[in-house]
Amino acid sequence: MKILPIRPSCIVTCCLLSFFLTAYGEQALSAETAVPPGPEVTVMRIGAQPARLSLDIVGEIRAFREVELRARVSGNLMEMTFKPGQEVKEGDLLFVIDAAPYETALANARAGLAQARASLARVRQDVERYKPLLPDNAIPRQVYDQTVAQAAEMQAVVDSRKAEVGRAQLDLDYTRVRSPLSGRIGLQKVEVGTLVSAGQTVLATVSTLNPIVVYFSISENAYLAYTRRTESRRQAGQADAAEQAVELVLANGQIYSEKGRIDYIDPTVNPTTGTLTLRAAFTNPNNLLLPGMNSRVRVYYDEIDAALLVPQKAVTETLGQYFVTVIGPDNKAELRPVRLGPRLGELWLVETGLTDGERIVVEGLQKARPGMAVIPVLVDQPLIGN
Repeated sequence: MKILPIRPSCIVTCCLLSFFLTAYGEQALSAETAVPPGPEVTVMRIGAQPARLSLDIVGEIRAFREVELRARVSGNLMEMTFKPGQEVKEGDLLFVIDAAPYETALANARAGLAQARASLARVRQDVERYKPLLPDNAIPRQVYDQTVAQAAEMQAVVDSRKAEVGRAQLDLDYTRVRSPLSGRIGLQKVEVGTLVSAGQTVLATVSTLNPIVVYFSISENAYLAYTRRTESRRQAGQADAAEQAVELVLANGQIYSEKGRIDYIDPTVNPTTGTLTLRAAFTNPNNLLLPGMNSRVRVYYDEIDAALLVPQKAVTETLGQYFVTVIGPDNKAELRPVRLGPRLGELWLVETGLTDGERIVVEGLQKARPGMAVIPVLVDQPLIGN
């Protein structure tokens, strides 16, 4: 068998072909084994921090004092000396009722008093004149006794006339309606010229807006827990229940700048609702708070030195079970069941399921499927104020 010689050009061609085939195979293998990068998710590293547990309760804002001004005498309303909504002080003149009939009545009462006093003076003179005549039997004893009795009767008439003068003076004073307290007066209920009736016609309402109070109700269980915490605070030498500060959450979600104090606790539980009514007083220097505004009272009832807090948006619920997506050291997602405690604003207190220092997903939960590798973008943990 004759062996043909191999040309050098063939050897070069074979080497090049082998090189290209090897390179292509390596590229194909690399393309098959490469893993695409995971999705970006926003994570937060949770850390233990002090926290105050609170309870938000719907409250009703009312004026600290609110008085209806009613006419105490009847007559035509002659004058109104204020502008609706203005600030008034105690004793300020607000309304004037026609005083002419009452001035006449006072004059008549004074005349009657003067007449009664004159009659009393005359009878007393008779008593003084008859008294020295008794030892000599110059006048009958019966005449003297009758005169003394007449003097006592006239004294009673004088006292009655004095009372009539006082009553007439009061009626005259009541024609000038004054503010019983300092505060803000509302819109008048009647117009000038209206005939008002004593004890019936409401003229206006004066309200004290600084301080202002908020009424709210708590359940019996919440009250018992609150009192237990209060007793422990008292034993620790801390503030009493009536002195603990509470916050007011306004309708727009903002916290009112002034702290309040619980100044009243109803002594009885409502048997129908099983709730207890409390009242908190807040200073209101700028009259920002008005009666009837929507609000929530935030009552703090406990303190935790090392609390694990997670945002509400980081928690998912399935069939009554709560879960948090945890990012492990290998940047893989894990769906972790947790037990939640009370809510603190927009944060949840985690009682079990997480440990200090773990990373949880706060945005992009749909991307971070269990077992999937992700690219974590770390953000700061929100802090809760004490």
